Amino acid sequence: MSDLISFDYAIKYLLKNKGDYDIVEGFISALISSCGYKPIKIKALLESASNKESKELKSSIADLIVEDETGAKYIVEIDRSYTSLFLHKACFNSSRLIVDSISSNDDYSTIKKIIHINLLYFPFGNIKAPLHYAKTVFHEIDREHPQNLHIADIGMKFFDSHNIFPEYFVVSVPLFNDVIKDELDEWLYMMKHSEVKKEFKSPYMKKVADRLSVLKMTPAERKEYTAYRNESLKERDYIVSAEEKGIEIGKAEGKAELIQMMLNKGNSVNDIAQVTGLSVDEIQKLI
Repeated sequence: MSDLISFDYAIKYLLKNKGDYDIVEGFISALISSCGYKPIKIKALLESASNKESKELKSSIADLIVEDETGAKYIVEIDRSYTSLFLHKACFNSSRLIVDSISSNDDYSTIKKIIHINLLYFPFGNIKAPLHYAKTVFHEIDREHPQNLHIADIGMKFFDSHNIFPEYFVVSVPLFNDVIKDELDEWLYMMKHSEVKKEFKSPYMKKVADRLSVLKMTPAERKEYTAYRNESLKERDYIVSAEEKGIEIGKAEGKAELIQMMLNKGNSVNDIAQVTGLSVDEIQKLI
């Protein structure tokens, strides 16, 4: 099945039909169960049109309300990234979802847990494993023996922030080593190669192959898919160009050129600040 469509588009495609929700549920459940979560069911889709960020930032694949077998509900955000800015973007998007999930009449205790899943289409840093997970934990401060905040002593006392702070799953698709040991590996292989092997055991794989073949698309669906991929490539090129022009370490001239380009595209100063990490005052000086 070398004709499968890309997995990020597949998710958007499958969520158009409730009869295909089980495939997306199967992927999410296989991924989050690796960190102790129970299998989930999709209860509702959050309307992406309500997202307040600019077009260049609005690239989440899906925002879902899910419920596990214990009745616990979460918001699951699935996103895709092509460059090293994915952590900044993940922080921005999960923060937006938290704020948007609180109505004007609610208090902070109504904050819904966010599970952010980021599909990376590039290897990053010196990382060799395809799967990574992050959560917020608190530990006591040993004032006599200060700790490196990046390497916590396992002898310390911890408490986590279950059901409050976001948790993050990062999937670097190209880093998967093609070794199949369990259901999650089958999903990773399919995502990397756009192929479902006959020997795969996951109950979802046959349906994945049947539903997502480009050859079985209607002309209208194929046209929509082509438009989506073209837009994805534009987004990637936009972000890569932004990085090359100095979002993180570039010269002031490069930043000024980038800021002007973003302004010409209709981005506000606040949008530019979110992307570049510059303050509003710094941006104003470069305009």
